[in-house]
Amino acid sequence: MPIRSHAPSAPAAGPTTAPATRRRALAAALALGAGIALATPLTAGTAAAASTTCLNGTLAFDHNDAEAGTHKPLVTQRARNSNWELWGRRTASGQVERLSSGLTGATDGRFSACHTGTAAPRDVHVRFFSSAGTLWRVVGAGTAKQGDPNWKNTTQYTFTTATRNTPAATTDLGTVKVPKAMQQAWKITDTLNQLYGKRGTGSLCWTAHQTSDCDQLTVAWRQDGSSGGYWDHPSFPGDTSDGTDWVVLKADDPDSKHLILHEAGHWFQWQLHNKQWPPVRDCNGHSLDRGASAACGWTEGFANAVAAYALGDSRYTFSTGDSYDLLDQRVVGGWGKGDWVEGRVAAALLELWGPNGPDGGNWNRTLKLMNTYVSADFRQYFTQHRPLAGLPTTGAAKTIINRNTIVY
Repeated sequence: MPIRSHAPSAPAAGPTTAPATRRRALAAALALGAGIALATPLTAGTAAAASTTCLNGTLAFDHNDAEAGTHKPLVTQRARNSNWELWGRRTASGQVERLSSGLTGATDGRFSACHTGTAAPRDVHVRFFSSAGTLWRVVGAGTAKQGDPNWKNTTQYTFTTATRNTPAATTDLGTVKVPKAMQQAWKITDTLNQLYGKRGTGSLCWTAHQTSDCDQLTVAWRQDGSSGGYWDHPSFPGDTSDGTDWVVLKADDPDSKHLILHEAGHWFQWQLHNKQWPPVRDCNGHSLDRGASAACGWTEGFANAVAAYALGDSRYTFSTGDSYDLLDQRVVGGWGKGDWVEGRVAAALLELWGPNGPDGGNWNRTLKLMNTYVSADFRQYFTQHRPLAGLPTTGAAKTIINRNTIVY
C-alpha cells in the first residue's frame, strides 16, 4: 500500500535523443493552451480622485532550467500572475497600511501598483507573494509546529521593494528580482500557470465541480525540506500522511517544471474526480520504464501526461536535467510493456489527445469523463469509461494504445 504519490524514478536507459518529426508536430500542437483568468479580482485603491501615484515594473526570477539539459543553465524568467500589494502612508503622519493590490501581468509579469487619494502617499513600497489570487500558493516559509515536518506551515514567501519616501506620480522600478533564497517559490508559482491555463473548463476554478469558492492548490517547498517530491494524500484509511493534500517539494526539485506539474497533476486528478482517488496500491519505487501495478501505472502515467501536456511537449524531465521523450521509440523501445508501465500510459494519453488523435485535438473530453467516472486503472478508463463518454476505443484509438504496447 503506498504512502504517497511520488515523482517517478528514472529508467535505466540512457538520455533521450532528438524526437522524430511526428513527435515534434504533436508537441507543437500540445503547446496551444487556453488563456488564463484568475478568480480573485484586484482590490482598487481609494476612489477619491485628486492624486494618483504608481510604482511600475516587471517581476522576474532567476532559476536553474532542468528542461534545458543536465547543465541546467541559470535563466531569468518573468513572474506571471503573482500577487502584489502596495503599502504606504496616506498622509505623512498616518499609519503604514495596504493601499492597493493586484496581480502581475499574465504574459509579461508587469505590475502597476497605484494609489489614488486626496494626497500623494508617503513611504511606499510593493510587497510580492508566492501565490496567484486565491487559486494557488507556495508555502513553507514559516516555522512548523513541534513534531510536524518543517515544510508544514502556511506562511507564503514574500519580499518587498525599497521604500520610496516621497515618490513621483509615476516611478519606474524596472525589473524587480525575487531574492535568490526564495526564487524557487516563484518558479513554482509561475509554472502552475501552465496547468491552470489548460484546465479544460469555463469555470474560473480548477474543475467544473466548482464555480465559486474555488479550492486552492497548495505547494509546500523549502530548500532544507525534511521531505519532498510527492503529493501528500492518504489513498486509503491507514496510509501514512501528514494530512494536508498539498504537493510537497524540497531543495532543487523545482528545477524541473515537469516535476512540479507531475505532482500538481495528482492533485488535479483528485479534483477532477471530485476529491475521490483510485484504489492505488504497490506504487512505492515506481519508475517511468517499469510497472508496479495497474493502478500505479494509471495515476502516475496520467500525472506524467499532465506535465507534458501542460508544457506542450512529450517528455518527462527530472530535476537533474535528465530527460526522456515518451514518444520516441529510440528512447522507450527497451522499456517494460503494458498498462502497468507509467511511461506507456502517459505516451498513449498524449497521442490520444494529440492534434491528429481521435479525441478532438485536446484532453478536454478526457477531463470531462474524469468529472463523472473514477477509473481504477487505464484498462477501465479505456475499455469501459471512454465508450460511456462517447470517446472511441477502436480504429485510431486502438492503434495508439497498441503502438504503446497496451493490448486489450
